[in-house]
Amino acid sequence: MTTQILTQLNDLARAHDVRILYACETGSRGWGFASPDSDFDIRFVFVHPQERYLAINEPQDSITQMITVDGELLDFSGWDLRKLLALLRRSNATPFEWLQSPYLYMEQAGFRDALWALAPQFASPRALIHHYLGICHNSIQSGISDGHIKIKKYFYILRPLLAASWTADLGTVPPMEFAPLLKRLSDPPDLLAAINRLWAEKEQAVEGHIIPLIPEIQVFIESEMQRCKDIASGLDGNHHPDPAPLNAFFRKCLNA
Repeated sequence: MTTQILTQLNDLARAHDVRILYACETGSRGWGFASPDSDFDIRFVFVHPQERYLAINEPQDSITQMITVDGELLDFSGWDLRKLLALLRRSNATPFEWLQSPYLYMEQAGFRDALWALAPQFASPRALIHHYLGICHNSIQSGISDGHIKIKKYFYILRPLLAASWTADLGTVPPMEFAPLLKRLSDPPDLLAAINRLWAEKEQAVEGHIIPLIPEIQVFIESEMQRCKDIASGLDGNHHPDPAPLNAFFRKCLNA
């Protein structure tokens, strides 16, 4: 499948006349809790030829495509580098996650290390906590019905909630993957055991598998969301970092 993904990325680059700087896996495969029938969620960063940035019209800032190859759904979504850097400056969590992906498909030499070295100065704990709690809230609203939930949705609540907890307690960008987030959770033991059983079940279940709500997990979700909200409310929301390092990085990538 990696060969197919690389072929499609190269085809997209030629079709749109762009240069791909970075491509990785996100979604459940990148987070570490894929089901047997999980899609491939490929995310990439691209740049246009330099002259397009000097035109009156803004260049295309995103490229999307969904295709099926050998029965596998491949979901491609790419952002123009300038868009990615603008979101990073505003402490949007998505660029931080892409840069931590455990599965890389393409990379301009040194791209990830160089950008990750700049990233911490643009991370706002308050913004990150609110981002992840927003995902939790939306997943709860769309995922729970009549005391049941899709097993996939449980992890779309738990992973961002544990990410919010990480930032609330440590003040740093949380890991992308579920395993290191869960590792910080040790009390109470029955909660950790319940989540680990759920994780094992998720890895064997199809995407649409529905299960009853698990009481100890529900109690944790409600209390931890409130705790993180309380912490975020006391953090500084005034976050206006100097964009100069990102501007320099953008120009360097264009000239590479």
